[in-house]
Amino acid sequence: MKKIIFPLIAIILLGACVGRDKPRKYDEEEKLTNSALCPTRKHEEKWAKQTPREMLESNNIPTIEFEFDSTVIKHKSYEILDKVAEVLTSDNRIKLIIEGYSDQVGSDEYNDWLSGARTSAVKNYLVSRGVISESIKTFGHGSRKLVTEVDTPVGRACNRRITMRFTTRPWRSVF
Repeated sequence: MKKIIFPLIAIILLGACVGRDKPRKYDEEEKLTNSALCPTRKHEEKWAKQTPREMLESNNIPTIEFEFDSTVIKHKSYEILDKVAEVLTSDNRIKLIIEGYSDQVGSDEYNDWLSGARTSAVKNYLVSRGVISESIKTFGHGSRKLVTEVDTPVGRACNRRITMRFTTRPWRSVF
């Protein structure tokens, strides 16, 4: 009897697991715009719908996001970057300041490198779209300027970001 019951139970449990859809890894991260943990992103959906001209006029550029421990830009950020590139190529007086941040996982040295590498990834993408390299300044802040201290997957995802702002001021007066 035991020879029949245990294999039967194992088959039933395996069947239940196989039939289930795997939960998407980033479901929680995608809820950031509605999350109390990440108030800085509360208008992101609205900002993402702006035209390039509206983006320039409001200077509200949605956050560019990255995968954990990676310099790979999340696919959903490319549309935003294309709009930024359109703004920058339309008028050579417009400049862009890119600031990168990491989450609190890892050493300060590594997070400084990672946030800098992320800003470089964004700059390289924009240059590949025709933006003049000298019109972009990048800064990596590592994990020194966290949006939230909450050490959860959602909190860490909120801290992993790139922010950008346009300026027409000469670089020497900006810094």
